[in-house]
Amino acid sequence: MKIRLKQLSLQDDNERYRRPSKQLPLPNEFTFQNFAIDDTEPSLITDVFNDSEDVIKAFFGILKNASNMEDYLGGCGSIGDTMNPYAYAYELYTQDARQEMSLESFKDSFQGIGHINLLKLYPVYIPPGTPENIRYYMFEIEIITGPTEKDQMAYDRGGSYFVYYYGLIAVEYDQNEGWKIRSIYYLPEDFLCAPDHGWSYAAEYLVPIVYEEWYQLIDQIDNMVQNGNLVSVYASNEDKSRRYKFDFVRLTNGYDILLHENIWNKGRWEEINIMRDEGQRLKLSPLNPNFMTA
Repeated sequence: MKIRLKQLSLQDDNERYRRPSKQLPLPNEFTFQNFAIDDTEPSLITDVFNDSEDVIKAFFGILKNASNMEDYLGGCGSIGDTMNPYAYAYELYTQDARQEMSLESFKDSFQGIGHINLLKLYPVYIPPGTPENIRYYMFEIEIITGPTEKDQMAYDRGGSYFVYYYGLIAVEYDQNEGWKIRSIYYLPEDFLCAPDHGWSYAAEYLVPIVYEEWYQLIDQIDNMVQNGNLVSVYASNEDKSRRYKFDFVRLTNGYDILLHENIWNKGRWEEINIMRDEGQRLKLSPLNPNFMTA
């Protein structure tokens, strides 16, 4: 039976789009204390990661309690492990990435951040022709920051602020070094844009507009299933000779971000890329021009 789209109520909108999530951070066995040593001379980390997700979790686990709050307000003294973890996290980048970005530049990129929580981590679409030693992941983080001292004096705004980002991480495998981080690209999340503007923030609107109106591949949405942070939309053409499954991740700000497009083929779901070049901004993948993965 065709599911008809409904207009969300204002209360639903505010709960979904304008409130932070109650979700706990992603379970992570890695912490800075797992790697911290008295000798701070490189190389700081000698561990070899044979699992591509583990190196990402270790990276954010090390950074969780790192703090670079000079000239920013927040806390009531030293925060977490202060600047100490940054050099360790830097070691988890590939050699090529470290040549392009100095340790000092890496530390500077965390200015104003007093705490980081890793909230989500999911594999994303891998385009044909991608080398076998490259993998891509979607991630979402929650950071705690505060105003600069200048802002405090100008606007009398104190306290700590929660800010959310999502993005794309590329990791690379080397036979000697294991998995390392090749690149990280991220976008800030907005809590005031949806639901006042646009249709691309909700899976139940994006699928019929893109795949029915634009591409004329489907005639109906058959079902929507939400499992935690993941939302799957099942759709088909009128005689069900073509069946599709579109997988989204729901961000903290309520946005549904497309991760995977699947077609039913020979008794199983097969991942394909349907989104055309002009629509790749609607899908989180290495083909999205918002993420410079070249």
